[in-house]
Amino acid sequence: MIKINLLPIKRAGKKTKAPADEALMQLGIGLGVVLIFLGACGYRWQSNMDEIALQTQLKESKTKEVEALKKKVQEVEDYEKKKLSLENQVRIIEQLRKNQGGPVRLLDYLSQSLDPVKVWLSNVEGDAQVTVTGKALTNDDIVEFIKNLQQSKYFSSVTLQESVQALDEGVTVYAFKLTMTVKS
Repeated sequence: MIKINLLPIKRAGKKTKAPADEALMQLGIGLGVVLIFLGACGYRWQSNMDEIALQTQLKESKTKEVEALKKKVQEVEDYEKKKLSLENQVRIIEQLRKNQGGPVRLLDYLSQSLDPVKVWLSNVEGDAQVTVTGKALTNDDIVEFIKNLQQSKYFSSVTLQESVQALDEGVTVYAFKLTMTVKS
């Protein structure tokens, strides 16, 4: 006879785990994941804090550098202003020196052209176009003065504007007015 056992048989190789062991294992794994996550967050927080400290130091050094450069720029601007002022002063002095000789030469050439006994100048005006007024004993003295001015290398276009006979302190004189151009 054959016996058949229809009841389930417990096999020795397969053991079932208790639910408490499984929960502890899941809790351990979950706690490990949380600890790893917290460690990663802490590392990231620390690296951000280090980066902030580095950027703060960099900002402070750049701020100091900018302040130093602003001082240098101000010094350069002051230097440029002083340089421009000095250049203007030098230019003005050179212009004054250049203009200083003009009237002296004009009067020198005028004095060389006239006879002080016969012709007297009362007014000289102008720079390039000169107007001369004066008195002479005769019209011939005025003509001689004009010829001397025309022969001068310093004057051109010498023109007699008027010649009028007048009485000056009981002496008959001829008041004249003439214009001329000064050659450069």
